[in-house]
Amino acid sequence: MPGRNKSLYSSSQWRRTRLVILERDHYQCQIKGTRCTHTATEVDHIIPITQGGSKLDPTNLRAACHNCNNGRIDRQRNNAWRTAGCHITLVMGPPAAGKSTYVREHARAGDLIVDYDAIATSLGADPHQKGQALHPAINAARNAILRALRAGTTGATHAWIISAHPQADSKFPYHDVICIDPGLEVVRRNAQAANRPADYRAAIERWYEARAAVTDLTSSREW
Repeated sequence: MPGRNKSLYSSSQWRRTRLVILERDHYQCQIKGTRCTHTATEVDHIIPITQGGSKLDPTNLRAACHNCNNGRIDRQRNNAWRTAGCHITLVMGPPAAGKSTYVREHARAGDLIVDYDAIATSLGADPHQKGQALHPAINAARNAILRALRAGTTGATHAWIISAHPQADSKFPYHDVICIDPGLEVVRRNAQAANRPADYRAAIERWYEARAAVTDLTSSREW
């Protein structure tokens, strides 16, 4: 339960309302998720309080088992970025496209930048080295920042997520997305000029193949 509503859940009014809802729903979970235990021991707000849902209106309450209620709370936390005060810009594109350069040129002081390469460099690692020994630590640090962004707890007013994932726009949270794609030949030349290893250059080819597949699928669905 969110900390900001701690006083509600400890009040006698909530305890009475909770009992009424459990009895109304015959102590049967109304969410019925994949891990449902069926026996309700908690009460869930159908429209979360943080989204304007009524705290005590019975029509906004339903009986829930612990697993289903916890799952709902986790999803709400993961979607808190939608109403948090931090504006998230996703900058995506193939490797060697110039994503980090774009962000450096447009970010302002105090902006949060989530960049795997920058985290690796700060740890003294080469982000382009195959089999990077520090990859688990780098990835863990990056994922921790992304979780905080989803939960709306970073305290930043603007955040940039840099990603070379070909489906980043369906993977990460964002309020607006910028795709840096100068074209396959350009990024090939960029990678060669920077003396990137063969597996890095292979990742460029895979990015364009994956994006082409996504584009074809989207066009087919629209048609």
